[in-house]
Amino acid sequence: MLNLLKSKLRKKPVKNAALLNRGEEDFRVRNAQFVSFLSESGFRRRALDSHDKGKRIRRFVTFAFMWSLIIGFSWVVIESAEALELF
Repeated sequence: MLNLLKSKLRKKPVKNAALLNRGEEDFRVRNAQFVSFLSESGFRRRALDSHDKGKRIRRFVTFAFMWSLIIGFSWVVIESAEALELF
């Protein structure tokens, strides 16, 4: 059950990963040039921070949901045990 929930909350991998890695011989050079261009132009400096913030929020919500499930399940078990004691 927990594995099912984890798999549903996990981000899906990129399906076209093979297309992204074409031309491995000059991939590193092009990537370095692209990164230097982005750093010089200041592209999306704020978006990276919001991305990390989104990841932290998603992780917190996932942990809060899992703990609430655990607490709810244990409450049902305790209440069931008390009900069985009465009979």
